[in-house]
Amino acid sequence: MKIAWILGWAVPEPWFAALARAAFPRAAHVFVAAAPGALGKLETGAPFDWVVGYSLGTLLLLGWATSDGRWGRVALLAPIFAFPREADLGGRIFRAQLRLLGRQVSRDPQASLADFYQRAGLDVPGNAAAALPVDQLLWGLERLEHDAVQPPLPAGWRAWCGADDALLDATRLQAIDPAVTIVAGATHHPGALLRAFAGEAGAT
Repeated sequence: MKIAWILGWAVPEPWFAALARAAFPRAAHVFVAAAPGALGKLETGAPFDWVVGYSLGTLLLLGWATSDGRWGRVALLAPIFAFPREADLGGRIFRAQLRLLGRQVSRDPQASLADFYQRAGLDVPGNAAAALPVDQLLWGLERLEHDAVQPPLPAGWRAWCGADDALLDATRLQAIDPAVTIVAGATHHPGALLRAFAGEAGAT
């Protein structure tokens, strides 16, 4: 099995890759940062058995959605139609909070990322986050603030969201699109979402 992963905002590849490889130890993995040029990297490596977005990566995938199946099957972990709470599409964070985070990232990226990881429930070590480029982080925040995709999910796409996600309202997302599966006890951390996805991918 060959899987492409489009990562979330401020998610270091080594940290996420360890989780993905633990969930799919026999798969071949391609990891793509949520950054300019991500679509080109995805298409260069296609086709895949699965293309999987996580958090910001889901918003990017939805924006690139294609019906021709050239990527393979698509799964979304912590899916985002529109991130700002004002959009009423499942996001919990106000635009003003995103703008404040952008200013904090510009001034002190390490401190602002440590605070974000704590709030989101991500156990990312500080040394892993240190390698993330500030311009990539600011680009991602721009996408989270401004990008939006109208539901529902494209036909055949699957999605999982944690019931206890601090950034996304899983109940609202499922009300918008019943194809979103709520994972009991899960947060924004990808671990439980990966296990839920692995349960389906392993049966197909």
